[in-house]
Amino acid sequence: MGVDAWPGYCQALLAASVRAAAQQFPGRGHAAPERIHDVRKTLKEARALARLFLPSIGEPARVTIAALAVIRRRVGRARDLDVIEQRLLRLAPPPEVAEPLNKAIARERAAAGRAHGGFAASASRAQLNAMARRVEAWDLRGVCADDIVEAVARTYTQARRRGRHAFGGEDPAALHALRSRVVDLRYQLAALSGAWPAALNAQAEELNALRDTLGGFNDFTVLGTFAVERGGLGPEALGLLTERLEAKQKKLRRRAETEFARLFAETPDAFAGRLSAYLERPMEKPALAARIPTEAMPSRAKRSHPGAEAETVRSAKLPRRP
Repeated sequence: MGVDAWPGYCQALLAASVRAAAQQFPGRGHAAPERIHDVRKTLKEARALARLFLPSIGEPARVTIAALAVIRRRVGRARDLDVIEQRLLRLAPPPEVAEPLNKAIARERAAAGRAHGGFAASASRAQLNAMARRVEAWDLRGVCADDIVEAVARTYTQARRRGRHAFGGEDPAALHALRSRVVDLRYQLAALSGAWPAALNAQAEELNALRDTLGGFNDFTVLGTFAVERGGLGPEALGLLTERLEAKQKKLRRRAETEFARLFAETPDAFAGRLSAYLERPMEKPALAARIPTEAMPSRAKRSHPGAEAETVRSAKLPRRP
């Protein structure tokens, strides 16, 4: 018995995503904000695709997810500093707030640049390319579309549970944990969107809007923490900044709760049943699209939530059924 079409297709997407991250990984002198942002997005996409294989093959998928997390952390600090700077600019605080923070950001960025040298970039690219080869060697005989559905339904269930917990309390970390699973679900549905493009792409786009809203909330949390720990602000300036941050976060939290309620109204069983029906009777069959090279995966612009940055998502173009 050969490899089922959907698992084989998702395996090819995962390998392509990992290789794309290797190509994007910034070296010394190339750590532009856009490039760092792109590689982090691609690494998150790869994590989401690897999670599709957790129920079926277990340990190889877990090892891959852990390795991706280690590599993503290597550019995490640089990305945080870029986000802090962008959010601070949009807040337009008075000079007694902005000037000390901008100086602190510059100091931290210089330190992060020294820590992230050419050797680390080369090592990360080598690790990612080796990882892609290991993924392509996974034996998926016996893995079927039902296993993929189970994995996506698990992501949906975890996101739903985390959201109910997060919106029932006041812990910013809980909202960040929700965002992690929202990101995973968004990429997983985009990967399977050929089964019913109109339905799954629409759901993936709305998940992306929720992810943007939660990302904005977390960005302000990161900015507030940085200001307290490293910003060098006096009590009055810190109080002014905190007041502005809390006002922004209140609006974002309210928006996120509304978006979450719409996206996760369906029970996990109903969600799994619907996705299973799509994959059993796909509008676009995945078998002919196996082993897609990264450069052949076109970009598809995703709608961002008002006030959030536009984003481009790579997805494979599946051949239409004759």
